[in-house]
Amino acid sequence: MRRQSTWRHLSLAVALGSLTLTLCGWAAADTGRAKLETGYYYTVQKGDTLWDISRRFADSPWVWPELWTENADGIANPHLIYPGQKIRMTRRTGAPTPAPAAAPVWEDKDLTKHVYFHFSLVDRVGFIRKPPVAPSAVIFDARDRERELLAEGDIVYLKPEAGTVLAPGQLFTVYRTLDPIHDTATRARIGTQHLLLGVVNILQSEKDYAIGEVVRSYRRYMKVSDKLMPFVPRSTEIRYEPSTAGIEGALFEVEEPITFFGQFHIAFIDRGRAHGIREGQVYNIYRRDEKVVGPKGAEQLISIPVDYGDLVVLHVEENNSTVMVTASQKEFYTGTRIRSPLSAR
Repeated sequence: MRRQSTWRHLSLAVALGSLTLTLCGWAAADTGRAKLETGYYYTVQKGDTLWDISRRFADSPWVWPELWTENADGIANPHLIYPGQKIRMTRRTGAPTPAPAAAPVWEDKDLTKHVYFHFSLVDRVGFIRKPPVAPSAVIFDARDRERELLAEGDIVYLKPEAGTVLAPGQLFTVYRTLDPIHDTATRARIGTQHLLLGVVNILQSEKDYAIGEVVRSYRRYMKVSDKLMPFVPRSTEIRYEPSTAGIEGALFEVEEPITFFGQFHIAFIDRGRAHGIREGQVYNIYRRDEKVVGPKGAEQLISIPVDYGDLVVLHVEENNSTVMVTASQKEFYTGTRIRSPLSAR
């Protein structure tokens, strides 16, 4: 009989911590000394051993070989680990998959302060805001006018907004605002989606315009008329945070223009800072199954909530948040419900 893994504290999101993004144009990125894949990591502290890490996170020191197997590319000798090393919190390929409801429940603050969700492409994650961001400048022309779409290396001409100075060496995020989003029930305006397209470096500044170079292209449809706002780098290490109790909400929009979405996709939930949502939290995606119960002649129809996915919060606004779907047993659609994990209900 195959030995069952005892990493009972790892959610499906964590179990799939070695995610490689291949959808929607996302690509893995090298982060320096080691190539970290999207997922949850623990930063080794002085005095740590794989035995000890296994005991604290899995309640059993005997699963340390599994932990080593998942990190063998960065740990040559399992008996020698060093402070600062990144330990990927995953389970072995082929091991039984835990239920999505078993979201991370690491409650020991001494542990959680060293656990984080790594996402190397976080700078390109968009947001929904009301009112929309006021642009610093607009792309009004490009040197190579034969091509409609812009890419890395292209030279662009920028019209600054009143009071904005575009100085050489400054970096700006290129973005596009989409149609305002409204609540389907109340028709109240939720906000405007900001789709991040790339980064422009200012090369030259003149009285009425500036010249820039596209140094990063996130998506293939950057073009003249797109807007610029100051580039603010985000940390690729999003610290794990315990989920807020009692959260009930919905996935009300997806970042890319698609009808159905699932694992690895970026989406938006209708809960934000005002509801206690924080970056690094994990929430369950669930549905309600209707079941008929009771004896014949006295049957009752009951609604049973069933978790079938997980998401992690990447960016928080006042009344909504940007999330990544980290696990899905089926495709989702706008309106799909989300809730606090079992440990926070």
